[in-house]
Amino acid sequence: MKRIRLQDDILLARATQSPAGGVPAGIAPVIDIPGEDAFSVIVQLQDFRHHKLWRAGQLVHAGGHRLGEMAITDLREQWRCQHLSGYDNVRLQLPRTTLERWSEEHGRRIGLLQQRQGVRDPVVWHLVQAMLPMLGETAEQGEQGERGDTVFVDSVMLALHTHLAQRYGGQPLARSGGRLAGWQQVRVRDYMLAHLGQPVRLAELAAQCGLSRAHFSRAFKLSFGLPPHAWLQRQRIALACRLLREGDKSMSLVALECGFADQSHFSRVFKQVMGVGPMG
Repeated sequence: MKRIRLQDDILLARATQSPAGGVPAGIAPVIDIPGEDAFSVIVQLQDFRHHKLWRAGQLVHAGGHRLGEMAITDLREQWRCQHLSGYDNVRLQLPRTTLERWSEEHGRRIGLLQQRQGVRDPVVWHLVQAMLPMLGETAEQGEQGERGDTVFVDSVMLALHTHLAQRYGGQPLARSGGRLAGWQQVRVRDYMLAHLGQPVRLAELAAQCGLSRAHFSRAFKLSFGLPPHAWLQRQRIALACRLLREGDKSMSLVALECGFADQSHFSRVFKQVMGVGPMG
């Protein structure tokens, strides 16, 4: 299992198991799922043909989950599972304290998520797809990717929390509208430009404006036309272009000086923004 720990003690993992065919029930072990004061969100990246799930000793699910389907479970309860076929999925463990803190930033406290099995949620699916590159080919690469684009990671996790809280938390969240004030725009822009070569957290940017992360993200996009992570990426690419034109630094050094995890991360983002690779 490839696993990384994100800010706010969120665990992100990709788990796979072969074979793709069936496994005799007498051979597959029944696994005790460790109890945590947290919620588990699992999204299938391929058809998971068959498994069994028990809660407090009672069988609550026997069957499969199709590609793209999601399960939400409260890990305070006693869960056991038995995997009877191969699987490939992304798993998020969201501490209850983190959900409560994020919800309070939105103006309302949400402590519970509805537990679901086999739900198809296009919003969660697309956010999970955005998180896959963080995991890389190995856990170590995933950690590098997370360090190299922290505002993006924070923004994806904030969007995921907002959606889960609104759809499965029982109540809509309060929203704040409007652009950033002029002084806020100048202050956060200067801060971001001064930290192009360093990891920057969404909470840092919001603090520059005296706003919650959620309010700041919405106001920034209204003010600059792009989400914070996308605007920051473009400024980093612009700096990289200037350094490459000067020609006295290697591409790997330029990548690091512009805040990317490594040359591969830089090349991938450069192509996304410019349409071609840094070598043309």
